[in-house]
Amino acid sequence: MFGSVYEHEEKKPMEAFAERLRDAVAFGAYIDGEIIGLSVFKQEDGPKDAHKAHLSGVFVEPEQRGRGVAGMLLRAVIDYGREHVEQIMLTVAEGNEAAINLYQRSARCQRSARCPAPLQSPRRSAGRQSK
Repeated sequence: MFGSVYEHEEKKPMEAFAERLRDAVAFGAYIDGEIIGLSVFKQEDGPKDAHKAHLSGVFVEPEQRGRGVAGMLLRAVIDYGREHVEQIMLTVAEGNEAAINLYQRSARCQRSARCPAPLQSPRRSAGRQSK
């Protein structure tokens, strides 16, 4: 996952991943029925934050990288988010240039510690602007 280091993530118990996916929407990329990539959309809880969501991670199997899979998975999260929230928060570990470049290309983000991706949501009134 972009916000994490693989060596750290692989040591976690499966329950930690199940908890991360609770109340989330996951998108998968497959070749011949085998999953090769995953992205996760998680909407915030509560009335003050329900308009926000997080891209909890994008992962593509190493041998499948460089083929546009991560971009498609990120686009799936953004497209889904347009229907459900006003902002998707994209975070990335410092030094993860592949993730930073992907986010900048796909979400028109600027480099920062926190880069909200404002969305024009059909749920919102026409006169209101994203912040």
